[in-house]
Amino acid sequence: MDPSPNPLPSPGDAGALARLRGLLEAARAVRAGGDLQPLLEAIARVISVSLGFRTVVINLHRPAWDDFEVVVVHGSDEARRVLLGTTRSWAGWQALLDPRFERSGTYLIPAGEFDWDADGIVSYVPPDVPNAAPGEWHPEDGLMVPLRSSTGRLLGIVSVDEPIDGRRPSDLQLEVLAAVCGHAALAVEHAQAAAEADRQRAAVQHLLRVSARLTGRRSVEEMLFAVCAGIREALGFQRVIVALTEGPDHRLMVRSSVGWSEEEIAALPPVPLSAISRLLRPEHQREGCVLLAREEAELLTPSELHDLHRGRRNGRGPLAWQNHWLIVPLHDRDGAFTGIVWVDEPEDCLAPTVEGLQALRAFANQAISAVESTRQLEHLRHLAAHDPLTGLRNHRDLEPRIADAMGRSAAVSVLVCEVDGLRRVDEALGSEAAADALRRFAEILRRSTRGSDVPTRLEGDEFALVLRDTDRIAALAVAERLRAAVREEFSDLAVRVAVSVGLAATGTDLESAGEVLGAAQSALDAARRLGPDRAVAHHPTTAGLLDTLRDAERSSGEQLAAAILLAETLDLRDPATAHHAQTVAALAEQTGRHLGWPTERVERLRAAGVVHDIGKLGIPDEILLKAGALDADEWREMRRHPELGAAILEHANLPDLAAWVRAHHERVDGTGYPAGLAGGAIPAEARVLAVADAYEAMTADRPYRASIGAHAAEAELRRAAGTQFDADVVDALIEAVGDGDDSLPNPV
Repeated sequence: MDPSPNPLPSPGDAGALARLRGLLEAARAVRAGGDLQPLLEAIARVISVSLGFRTVVINLHRPAWDDFEVVVVHGSDEARRVLLGTTRSWAGWQALLDPRFERSGTYLIPAGEFDWDADGIVSYVPPDVPNAAPGEWHPEDGLMVPLRSSTGRLLGIVSVDEPIDGRRPSDLQLEVLAAVCGHAALAVEHAQAAAEADRQRAAVQHLLRVSARLTGRRSVEEMLFAVCAGIREALGFQRVIVALTEGPDHRLMVRSSVGWSEEEIAALPPVPLSAISRLLRPEHQREGCVLLAREEAELLTPSELHDLHRGRRNGRGPLAWQNHWLIVPLHDRDGAFTGIVWVDEPEDCLAPTVEGLQALRAFANQAISAVESTRQLEHLRHLAAHDPLTGLRNHRDLEPRIADAMGRSAAVSVLVCEVDGLRRVDEALGSEAAADALRRFAEILRRSTRGSDVPTRLEGDEFALVLRDTDRIAALAVAERLRAAVREEFSDLAVRVAVSVGLAATGTDLESAGEVLGAAQSALDAARRLGPDRAVAHHPTTAGLLDTLRDAERSSGEQLAAAILLAETLDLRDPATAHHAQTVAALAEQTGRHLGWPTERVERLRAAGVVHDIGKLGIPDEILLKAGALDADEWREMRRHPELGAAILEHANLPDLAAWVRAHHERVDGTGYPAGLAGGAIPAEARVLAVADAYEAMTADRPYRASIGAHAAEAELRRAAGTQFDADVVDALIEAVGDGDDSLPNPV
């Protein structure tokens, strides 16, 4: 029967191609499992109904024979009778797909330009139309469109005939036809790829099953899947499940299956052994299997199990399968119940014979043997790759795991942690308490990770954490949460336990797993030197500078240069305060000159200005770079930076600069921090740094606020003189700014 008489899309029908594309994409999605024949039939219907051809023929390429088989004929019964199932060689098609016939991606062969009877070509010629006028379709016209894959491979050829409007299509209509066939080709390619993937998976599983019988070196899931697939292939059951017992109530949990979708498996509830214990009694078993009619099985089980599944492959008569229950209990070598094999939907719709039950029992025995041998092997492998105290992975394959994460993720971070206070726990509470502290910390690491993250125990009190899809800022957040979790977890101990963290993330300066791990370990070393309970991130600009400062054999000048370079990198770390240190240094220098200090003292003061905020290197980025206001805990963390800076400078044998930096947030009225010093107890250099730091902060533009201007800043300094600031220093700085030194900010 002819389709409905829809004409070919007109040049003005802009939505036709979009509608056709949607239809084809829907058909392709429905047939994503590789069911090719219905998909091809749907494509033929779409072309016929939407583009207005009474006859649509799909010739599918068969790679094994390099020919084309007519698999779909949409049109008259006569056309199907003549064409369906016929084949044509590639050589036969080459004569038709001649470049001289090519038009707009199709091949239009006018009547009289090709001998359809030559070389035994099988063709269908519609009934003759007498006296066809120019431009009208002639029964011996031919119109074909190749179906090509995304790589250009020829998948098939669509041949159309008998346009409903009786005319040869225009170039625009041919373009539409070519576009539709292009989408059809993609749908065919997708379905064929899915079918090929299925075939490959089946071949791989068969190979794995053979290999398993020889070596047994596979996981429980792999072994059980091989058993499930073997039951389906050898015994014809289309649905197979292996469920093993877990937990104190011996719940049955699905460990492998075939014939079930993920959604169906997810919908199955965990079944306690007690729910099927009556079903598994010996009197219900034949050949080691439980085969019962559904009515019998439902009498022996709770009602919530009655509708778990009802198969569709049922027959009639005394030998037929009619929603039977067929379960094979699994027992280990000591006789303990460990699980079941549940099968359903036999392909032949018959209940299994005695021989069939014996074969099924043999597969079940293979399943339990596979589970026991593989679990033993997995246990040995686990012992080789895991730390016996904490259960975490050990360090043996840490670098390869980092490399694997780098290959799978755009951003990878590595945290190296050290449990602070473990030695004190051992001394005060004993070795078992120290071991327990390590186990508790390992549990914190587990809770802090996602499924793809890998916690590792390195040695002693050091651990590592590999974080996929995590950049440097996100890793710092993980480190901060880890520090907080440790403080909370160990709040019950009389001895303080904390954690120091060094971290590094993949980036331009870290290209290999070894480099990332080494950078994280160097950052941990820096965290140790900054004090306990610290998190330090590797930064390419600051790499190695702390090592320079630590070297006590260097001269004071070299260490001061290194400290200044380290402080300058802080400006690079925080673009919002870029050049802050240099500006404070210049202000401090000119203020010292106006106070009449000697040149050597002024130069030392300028150096202190450069390094006054060096302690902020120990402040996490999430606090230092926070755009909004800091909360109370964040302020407490930020107020640590003078002491952190002093510690760094003391390590560098710069005790005078360390004392000034430690006191540069003290106030002359005694309400500053960290020590609450007042008046003359505050070093004079620190009082200069305080005024210079405040003036720079008020007169510099920041992303979150604009400068208040030099005049307003001077007024604010005078208002706070005698309380927050030293009045003489305020006068000296204002005079220095007023003198218009080129190195100072211009007053506005």
